[in-house]
Amino acid sequence: MENQTLPSNQSAPQLVNTIQNLSTSLQAIQPSDNQTTQLITYSVVAVAIAGLVVYHYIKNQEALE
Repeated sequence: MENQTLPSNQSAPQLVNTIQNLSTSLQAIQPSDNQTTQLITYSVVAVAIAGLVVYHYIKNQEALE
């Protein structure tokens, strides 16, 4: 983790925009009041986001080598 870099100040507004767009987009698939449906939906979304974060991290590590 010595070579890990933090996002630059230029990418911070882009990250905020991306998060806002994601929030707006996810409202379309917002689960109903059924607790089981909510749990499954949020679990699937969380796994997808975690996968993207891991993919991005691995790509950055490969680029540093």
